[in-house]
This record gives sequence, C-alpha cells and structure tokens, in this order.
Amino acid sequence: MPRLRILRPSPTTSLLARAQRDPEQYAAFYDAYSDRVLAYLARRVFDPEVAVDLMSETFAKVLAQRMQFRGDTAAEEQGWLFAIARTELWHYWRSGRVERAALERFAIEVPPMDEDEFVRVEALAGLDSLDGPLLDAVYALPDDQRRAVDLRIIQERSYADLAATLEVSQQVARARVSRGLRALARALRDDLGMEDVA
Repeated sequence: MPRLRILRPSPTTSLLARAQRDPEQYAAFYDAYSDRVLAYLARRVFDPEVAVDLMSETFAKVLAQRMQFRGDTAAEEQGWLFAIARTELWHYWRSGRVERAALERFAIEVPPMDEDEFVRVEALAGLDSLDGPLLDAVYALPDDQRRAVDLRIIQERSYADLAATLEVSQQVARARVSRGLRALARALRDDLGMEDVA
C-alpha cells in the first residue's frame, strides 16, 4: 500500500481560521484533511473517481466559504469540513452526479485519475477488502459487474489486465467496475449504518 502523507493539526489550533487571514495557509488545511475526506467519501460511494470529484468540490466550497467559518479549534474546523462533505455526498445521492459549482467558480479542473491514483484511493478507503454484508452485496450484482469488481477489487488486477480478461476496452472495464461499486454503495447504506462520523 502506498505511504500516505498526513499532517495532523494541533487539537487546539484551527488551520482554517489561519487561512481566513492568510490564504496561503489553505494549503496546510488541505494537506491536513484531504486524505481523511477522500477516505470518508470513497467508503460511501465505492467509486474512486466519484470520491475524488466529491472531495475536490468539498474543498472548493470550503475555500469559497472560509470566511463564514466561526470556529477557532481543529475540532470545530473538522466538524465544519465534514458537514460540507456530507452535504456534497447527499447532493450526489439525490441527483446521481457531483455538483461542480465551486470548482467552476474557481476554474479548477480535476485531472483524470491514473492507475496509481485508483489503487491509492481504493487502499486508503479499504475498498480492497470485502467481507460480511459487502460480500453478500457483491453476489447480488449483475454478472458483468460482479466479474469486473471481483477481478479489480478482490484479485487486484490492473485495468489493462481486466480489460484483456473481459475482452472489452479499458473504458468499458472501468465503467463496469464503477457501476458495480455504485450499486454496492446503494445496497450497503442501510447495512453499514452510514454513520456521519468521519
């Protein structure tokens, strides 16, 4: 598993409050929380690309709304950040797409993910281990999606290998994995409780 770089803020200091006074401090805030927010979202949507899009929109919204933050501790900024992430997640579940208003406002383009990024997000969120209700949900998938999820997530095959095995393009292979993971996310919301704790 790739080594993750995590900056842990002081429990009594708000990086976001500092960013209100000095926008360059926003980078430290992003570094401190981006992996946690990404893992939180990926565990709920079961799709690395969607999770990255949701994370990007979350941080763009935080940047746009940072002057509205009234806290001064790390605990308060985490609560505020994850409330925005939960709102983005709710919008995604309701509409089936990522709202991109803040990203468009700042003209931020989320680059396409490469193989290494897919692997990193899957590992970060623990999507590479299946058991209990998740395994039951996998068996309920349509055959083409279950096979794609099995090859990619359980057997940890590359998308190139997956496409060759399934005799489809890599784009189709990725689409099958993504559809399967989204179906799992829908099936598991109740089983996993979908608690709001990050």
